[in-house]
Amino acid sequence: MDLRLLQTFLMVTKTGNVTQAAEQLDFSQPTVTAQIRTLEDHFGVLLFERVGKKLYITEAGRRLISYAEKLLLIHGEAQAVLQEFAQDRTIKIGLGTAVAAHTLSPILLEYQDLVKNVTVNIEHCFNIPATIKGILDNSFDFAFVHDNISNSRIVQFEVIVQKLVWVARPDLIKRYGNNIWNLPFIALKQDNVYRPKYDQYIQEKSITPALIYSDSEAIKQAVINGLGVGVLPEVLVNPNLADGTLLELSNTPELEIIFSVVFHRDKTFTPALRTLLNLVAEHANISGGLSEYLQSL
Repeated sequence: MDLRLLQTFLMVTKTGNVTQAAEQLDFSQPTVTAQIRTLEDHFGVLLFERVGKKLYITEAGRRLISYAEKLLLIHGEAQAVLQEFAQDRTIKIGLGTAVAAHTLSPILLEYQDLVKNVTVNIEHCFNIPATIKGILDNSFDFAFVHDNISNSRIVQFEVIVQKLVWVARPDLIKRYGNNIWNLPFIALKQDNVYRPKYDQYIQEKSITPALIYSDSEAIKQAVINGLGVGVLPEVLVNPNLADGTLLELSNTPELEIIFSVVFHRDKTFTPALRTLLNLVAEHANISGGLSEYLQSL
C-alpha cells in the first residue's frame, strides 16, 4: 500500500474537510477523494461518511488513525536509519597490481574534491581468481586490472594505456654503455602480467636475468640501487626520470600495458560509485566503451 494514502487520510481527519486537506497537501480535491476511496477499497470499509455538506469519520476511520500514525512513524524511523547507507559511504576497489594504484591516484584525488564523506577501500588482489571472486561475491564494486577476464557475469572496459620504459641508473649506463643487452637485467617472475611484454626480447638475446622479483616496486628499488636495468611502467618511475635518478634507455622495444575496469554485469551503481566510474572514463586515454556503457544505464 502507498503510504501517501495514509498521509492523506490523516490530513482529512485533521482538517475534517477534503478541500482543506487538498490545499495542505498541494493536491487537487478529486485526487484526495480518489486516494480516500482507494484506501477504503484496500481495507474494505468506509472511513468517512458525508451527511449533506459535512464529513464525518466512521468508527473504522477512528480505529485506523493510531495505526496510520504508527506506520508513518516507523517508516520515518526506517528512512532515518537507512539514510547512512543511502549516502554510500564506502566504495570497494580491487587492484590487480600495485602499479594500478599509481594510475588510479590522480583519479581519486579529483574524486575527493567532488564527493565528501565517502571512504574508498582499496584491496590488492594479485591473481585473476581472487579478482573474479571479489567481483562475483560483491567484495569489490569494481576492479582495476591488466589481465583479460573471461566470465559471462563480468563486463570489462579498457580505459588507460601506460608506456613501459627500460630504465637504469646513469652511472650504470656509463659503466656498461647504452646497449641494454650488455647491462645486468632485472626481471619479474614468469607469472607476472608484465613479464610476457618483454620476455620474447630477452629470449631472443639469450639474456639470463641477474635478478628476479615478484613485483614492480621491488624492481624499481633494485634499479635505483644500481643493480641492473629494468622494464617498468612509466607512471611508476616518472619522478625518478624527472630528477635524473634514473634514465630511460633509447633504442629499446616499445612496450605498453593496458588497464581495464571490470565489474559485475548486474551491478547497481550508487551515485557515489557512478561519479567515480565517470571520472575513470574521463581520464581514459583509450576508447574502451566505459563512458557509453555508463550513459546507457
